Amino acid sequence: MLSGKRRSQRAEATSSCSPYRILSHRFFDLKPKFDLDLPHKVQLGASWFPNTAMERLSDDVVLLVLQYVGVDDLFTCRLVCKRLGVLALHPGVWRYQHSHSWRPERRENVCRLLRLAPRLAWLSVDFSPKQDVPSALYATTRCAVRELMTHVDVDGGVQAALFLRNQEALGQLRVVTLWLTDDRGPNDAVLLATVASSSILEKLTIRSGWDHRDSSGLAAAIRHTPIAQPSLKYLNCRLNSNSQPFVDLVLAGHATTLEVVYLGETTTSTGSLPECMPNLRELTCSLLPGMETLAPSLTKVTLQVTPDMRPGVLGATEMLRRASKLPQLTLNYRPAARTSAHVGVDLVEALAWSGRSAVEVLEIDNDWFTELVGVDSDDVGIEFLPQLQPLLRTLPSLPALRHLELSVYVSPDELLLAITPETLPALRDLRLIPMRLLPARCAHDWRHKDSVQTLLSVNPALKFNVMTRPYCLKGQRQFCGACAQGCHKTLWKWDWEVEINEKRKLSYFDWVHIS
Repeated sequence: MLSGKRRSQRAEATSSCSPYRILSHRFFDLKPKFDLDLPHKVQLGASWFPNTAMERLSDDVVLLVLQYVGVDDLFTCRLVCKRLGVLALHPGVWRYQHSHSWRPERRENVCRLLRLAPRLAWLSVDFSPKQDVPSALYATTRCAVRELMTHVDVDGGVQAALFLRNQEALGQLRVVTLWLTDDRGPNDAVLLATVASSSILEKLTIRSGWDHRDSSGLAAAIRHTPIAQPSLKYLNCRLNSNSQPFVDLVLAGHATTLEVVYLGETTTSTGSLPECMPNLRELTCSLLPGMETLAPSLTKVTLQVTPDMRPGVLGATEMLRRASKLPQLTLNYRPAARTSAHVGVDLVEALAWSGRSAVEVLEIDNDWFTELVGVDSDDVGIEFLPQLQPLLRTLPSLPALRHLELSVYVSPDELLLAITPETLPALRDLRLIPMRLLPARCAHDWRHKDSVQTLLSVNPALKFNVMTRPYCLKGQRQFCGACAQGCHKTLWKWDWEVEINEKRKLSYFDWVHIS
């Protein structure tokens, strides 16, 4: 048996030969050597590292180190020595590499990347004449990209389509984000048909490019695009009359695999949703026909309610009635609903149809930001927050509700007094967004209200937050009943010298916890 002294000597000898000990050796300091001028690197060649240090490292250890080396330095490693040059182009080294080619100094690297890099985790590239990259290189590169973000110019549709088809063949592409120009390109249909028909793509996002495009020929061009193998799980594309042919194609072709669909806020489209989307979990869209069949698998729904969507109200109502397991619902009204005759103000009542809704998170946004920056004066004859009464009637049917967020014009005393451990036993977070700053101007003013004090005393476990300032600004306090009293000055941190400034009207607004 070895003595304690001999065991410690052997352990020290072993540890000195470990890869991590070698990596920390001063001879394996990569950074200073990579900062040398290129001629020096070429001249040093294979004598770069002492044999005693380099030979101890297995290829696996060197590959592990190279994963933390930047793209430019990896290309420099090719010139160090033959062994390092081979390892620097190993696919495992490039598994997590990113390249941002939109920067002017990076554009020259696109050709080098596409010719030499075996793979990339993320690539951003512009398909435009500014890149000066041969089209053949896009079609023949062996660089397999997993996530692609690209800006496609008017004349870049063909190059982008060639690159996407090549990536399809390489088999690694899973995520694509397309930024299209507002001007309609001559090869839009080729590009859009290519991404729609992909059999390996899982996430597709299309930004901009629809507002000023004439899609009169797009529908005919992509109508017969075959989608042999659905694969898409995530779609983010704003739906309007111009994008409708493309959105219809993608939704129909990938209906069986789509899990998350985001179609933007307001829409001018009259398109409909597929009858069967069995895996759909999250949906954001306007009130579109066909929604009534999408209930069973939904876990998160955001509905954009607009005045011209009245034909879709019945379908949306039926969907909410059937969604017995829906945990999260957001209702966005654009523009704000002002009367009980507004489209969809009673949608929330559909949750009470079963008697015990599973909704845990409920948010009703009455176009709060637009209303907040509006005129700070009362609107005579307007019924504020018409969604309030339908919500009050629904509360007893929401036993699982944990989070309630609501935009309000005035303090909703009736709602605050209706919230009790008996009516909403699971509620733990109540958030209110005051609009028009009427009549409560700050969190301090809210704290003084009888309804708020009753709410907090009856519901000790409830966290009550208001989107506002803690106190009124200097020059406003004399108009605030609470701040004029000069009390509760230590409830929240506040700069008492901040003055009114119309250009910074919303400054210092945040969620303020009231207790």
